[in-house]
Amino acid sequence: MSNILLTYMKNRFNYESSISKKKKSKTGPVVTISRDYGCPAKRLAGILSSELNRIELENYSQNRWQWISKEILDESAKELNLKPALIREVANKEQDGIVDDIVKSLSHKDYPGDIKIKKTIGEVIRSFAEHGRVIIVGRGGVSITRDIPNSLHVKIQAPLEWRINDVSKKQMISLSEARKKIHHADSQRAMIRDFFEGKKVDDSAFDVVFNYFSLDEEDIIAAILKLMESRDLI
Repeated sequence: MSNILLTYMKNRFNYESSISKKKKSKTGPVVTISRDYGCPAKRLAGILSSELNRIELENYSQNRWQWISKEILDESAKELNLKPALIREVANKEQDGIVDDIVKSLSHKDYPGDIKIKKTIGEVIRSFAEHGRVIIVGRGGVSITRDIPNSLHVKIQAPLEWRINDVSKKQMISLSEARKKIHHADSQRAMIRDFFEGKKVDDSAFDVVFNYFSLDEEDIIAAILKLMESRDLI
């Protein structure tokens, strides 16, 4: 029963999202950046937004780009009148199932349910994207905004062993702890993308995939800007 209800809710979300998307086709521009755990997508997003704003200034434009990640969860919390910490907990965990959802709803008077929370996160992401000139880091952004014509979808990845060593050094944890942390984080991020897509998401969902191990940040930023220019996003 729980699987049937969960499938229904997912299908309902996808249906409602498709109706909303059809109504608003002239939206964006938007860039989404997904990443394997251990790849610095937030830093890249910050550099990219600075470069884009430099270009806007050079063109005497008053438009400005912004990049968002945590802000998505904060906006979702406001929509649901919940604490941001609870939204983060739901957004970053694996699907507990309907039974756990019911138990949680009984213990939290105003708890709206995991499905509704994730749906609200999706609506907030869509709202940012439709407003335009935004770089969305993670949170299933590629699945929610890929239908927008004025968009570019990027994934940053690196070999697992390299990420394990890098995370171990930066966070001062053992290699085994780093491996477990990476596996858990990668699984969660894949789950979020799959939830909003309604099916398994692979690398074909992205316009371009960069290997952070073999490319430096300047190369990646330059390539993204070139792609944006070729697509008339800037």
